[in-house]
Amino acid sequence: MTVRKRSHLARSASLVLLFLGVIRVRFALVGTGFGQVHLQWLSECAGATVEVLCFQHDAERARRLAAEHGIAGVSSDPHQVLSGGGLDGAIVVSPPNTHGDLLSAALSAGLAVVTDKPLAADARTARALAARAGGARAAVTFQWRENPALRRLRDLVSQGDLGTVLRADLEFHHDFLAGPGTEWPWRHRRAEAGAGALGDQGVHLFDLLRWLVPGEWAVHAATSTIAFGERASAAGPISAETEDIAEVLLGEATTGCPARVLVSRVSAGLHAIRVLVQGERATAVVTASPDDGRATLTEYGSDAPRGTEFPAHPMNPYPRILDAWQTGVRSPEVATFGDGLAAQLLVERALAIAAPRTPKARVH
Repeated sequence: MTVRKRSHLARSASLVLLFLGVIRVRFALVGTGFGQVHLQWLSECAGATVEVLCFQHDAERARRLAAEHGIAGVSSDPHQVLSGGGLDGAIVVSPPNTHGDLLSAALSAGLAVVTDKPLAADARTARALAARAGGARAAVTFQWRENPALRRLRDLVSQGDLGTVLRADLEFHHDFLAGPGTEWPWRHRRAEAGAGALGDQGVHLFDLLRWLVPGEWAVHAATSTIAFGERASAAGPISAETEDIAEVLLGEATTGCPARVLVSRVSAGLHAIRVLVQGERATAVVTASPDDGRATLTEYGSDAPRGTEFPAHPMNPYPRILDAWQTGVRSPEVATFGDGLAAQLLVERALAIAAPRTPKARVH
């Protein structure tokens, strides 16, 4: 029996035993930035362990995270780890321009794969990955599908409580890049990030739009702004190439329903997601914190407005991902590579339309 055949059988047995509750599925995780959140999510899943943590630049941070989470292996060579056997799955949480090679390597090794958003740095790579994944166990972590307030909003839409949907409006404000400095020079380079605020936040809203109000959504118009043409970083000044603010107008092909998506990563002091769905009978609005997931759902209709408070929520996507892999039944809460591609296509179309502008300083 070949090494590859034995490795495949071992992975199959591992996954079967996972679903019987006997052993854990063994992951390698690539990325130590937002990868820290994935490690926290996975620590809450009895059926998952991270065997190796792969880093690209910060070895000290990788070793610290590995020690905190009881991870035995740390490596600077993710390709060797992914092809080396002894794993059942791979999680990719590195910059978007690395996703194509890493996810392809994981799929070639027969591993189940999870990737953070966006699926890739460009639609061409995203399309190739979606085609490559096919029937493989592959998921994108669009974790806002797990938010209880947004799940309740989806129920109101799907059950017809709002009536025919007339309009959707989605906003995502944050300030992690407010000011002219940056801790992440790669986020401002088009070749590495693929996009700016549309890649950081816009893909989440595009996915939520498609999830809340299913249909064939298309971009009709878009504008974008680069807040600071030059940014300071630890490596010195960098020229900013990616948008910090973007507004996108969309329409659904069959019904003509309009939608608006607004994202900003330079909204000083403001951390908020706001999702409004207006129907012919009622309107519902979710306002949520991107920091801890707490949210308020307000329903407006013929009676007085009714508000429902939802406490902080971890929005951990892994329990549903693992359950879907176990049952083989696609859950609408689990985003596939096809969903990642759909969001990427909307990002790319918006970028093609919106030539970013940089505000000029006022003369006093």
